[in-house]
Amino acid sequence: MINSQIVKTAYANIYSEPRFNSEMVTQALFFESLKVVSDQDNWLEVSLWDGYIGYVHKFYLSNNDSYGESVLNLTSQYTDLYIDKNFETSVLTVPFGATVKYYDEIENGYKINIDSKEYYIKKIVNNHDLSKRQKVLNYCRMLMGSPYLWGGKTPFGYDCSGLIQSIYKMVEINFKRDTSDQIQDSRFASISVNDAQPGDIIFFDFEGNGVDHVGIWYGDDMVVHCSGQVKVQSIHDDSSKKLLDYIIDVKSLGDFLDE
Repeated sequence: MINSQIVKTAYANIYSEPRFNSEMVTQALFFESLKVVSDQDNWLEVSLWDGYIGYVHKFYLSNNDSYGESVLNLTSQYTDLYIDKNFETSVLTVPFGATVKYYDEIENGYKINIDSKEYYIKKIVNNHDLSKRQKVLNYCRMLMGSPYLWGGKTPFGYDCSGLIQSIYKMVEINFKRDTSDQIQDSRFASISVNDAQPGDIIFFDFEGNGVDHVGIWYGDDMVVHCSGQVKVQSIHDDSSKKLLDYIIDVKSLGDFLDE
């Protein structure tokens, strides 16, 4: 049995059971490597980089092992994949948050190989001068309006913890997949909401059964979170569920975001 597979589609849905009508628990993005746990006909049980385990259909995957060594994070909302180096024919649109490996850098882009085929990606405008904190806030603004999707991790649809994981992975801060695990991350100290800085993580308990929602502190008493869609909302917003009343923890990421 092959030990790992690579996602060759824009993203791959990961299910709780080896059937499409089971719960979608998360997603794996283009070029992501999945460790194979078991093989069940047209389905594989796989383990993702964050330790999440689920089932994925084989048509999402490639076992080609020629991928290159140089790493490139795709930080645009969407990145087109081309079959020609003149960037005239796009064959796939890859969402924010994917990480690819390229084996050649050309004048205006990068050459990658997946599923025994060559593709080209336009050169990405780097924002190396920005701090990680600034990048996080830029990504929040870029993803505004993305719809809610249970198990989602792309601009086509996020859930609240998937948004957190996707954004911070692009600044080299890796979170677990679920909110219940994210709140227990011992790297980050708990602070008062009055001391929160942009880019810190805010946890909520709406149902009274423990943490069930998460967002990003945006500043000026505003939180970016995915509830219906990715949006920015005041913690004092006059609604049936004022966010301030449901905050149960605030995690400071200062030492990580100010590098």
